[in-house]
Amino acid sequence: MIAPDKIILKPINTEKSLIDRSKGKYHFWVAAKSTKGQIFQAFVLLFSIKPLKINTIKLKGKTKTNWKNRKTYTKINRKKAIITLKTGTELDLFSSKKKKTKSVSGRNKK
Repeated sequence: MIAPDKIILKPINTEKSLIDRSKGKYHFWVAAKSTKGQIFQAFVLLFSIKPLKINTIKLKGKTKTNWKNRKTYTKINRKKAIITLKTGTELDLFSSKKKKTKSVSGRNKK
């Protein structure tokens, strides 16, 4: 089996994903050749939660043109996974808890 951190690459943090997060759906970038079964196993290993449903979307890389030297290149193909959890279950991906740190300044204010 491929390592779970090689399958689930990183969470997607957009306006749409934030709206879906309140509905219990979490968006992740995943490896382009991974299957739903591999994504399911990797998610269980990483977060110790069994998802209800996994939807995947393949995104074809766009063709771009570099206008300086008139060469075209293609961006990489990507794959997105939308993972639905049971109601009441939450992932703490972006914790809002911040450590209190003292600001150290070189000057003394009077």
